Amino acid sequence: MMFIKEKSQLFLDLLWGMTEKELKARYKHTVFGFLWVVVNPVLQMLVIGFVFKLFIKDPLPNYYLYLFSGLLTWNFFSLSLTKSTPSIVNERSLIKKAKFPHSVIPLSIIFSNLVNLLIAFFMLIILTAYNKLFSLAGIPYFILAIILLVSFTVGFSLFSAALNVRFRDVNFFVQALLMVWFYATPIVYSISVVPYDLMWLWRINPMTSIMQLFQYVFASAPPPGVGMLAINGSINLLFLVLGIFIFKKESKNFDDWV
Repeated sequence: MMFIKEKSQLFLDLLWGMTEKELKARYKHTVFGFLWVVVNPVLQMLVIGFVFKLFIKDPLPNYYLYLFSGLLTWNFFSLSLTKSTPSIVNERSLIKKAKFPHSVIPLSIIFSNLVNLLIAFFMLIILTAYNKLFSLAGIPYFILAIILLVSFTVGFSLFSAALNVRFRDVNFFVQALLMVWFYATPIVYSISVVPYDLMWLWRINPMTSIMQLFQYVFASAPPPGVGMLAINGSINLLFLVLGIFIFKKESKNFDDWV
């Protein structure tokens, strides 16, 4: 029991150290620092919001907040997956030099992005609370959304990072997939506009319910139904288990493949 406790503490210390290193490296020599977490989504929101409002006859209430919360969420997921997928290959010299849990490499990227996301959401909470759109009743939904988002991102990132060591095409496939996935997720539009015969595509997209939860909290949009949440949540859990299993299995051969 003592050995397991020490091993867990070592893993957490290493994860925290690499996460801190990732954060410092990202904003080193920058003037605005963490403000860039908000600046990029704001610019995206203004451009996308303006263009889509030209074509949407009846825009959603609080559309810019709806869009902004979705973009913050998507940017976290997309950036985490994009950087985590090639992370094991990129750190080949570190892997060959020392023995340590390889999972801390992609996990440190995800958690550094999570720090950025939480800072951005904190600012958004202040704004929406001032406008009386955010209330204490939304906190359970917010926590559930964060848990689902992080667990799915961890599972998918571990899965893609492990496979990319053996098959380098995975990195290019993920980048192409994310471009299509963005438009297959209700970020710039409401899920209510999706034709019924295509709704199954959104039901198997774990990001659907996650987006709806955040948009409910920050823009008073309709929350996901119980059925949608159950299906998305099940697929989310499947990817988490699969990602951990595949990464653990493949990590034994990382030294040979990198």
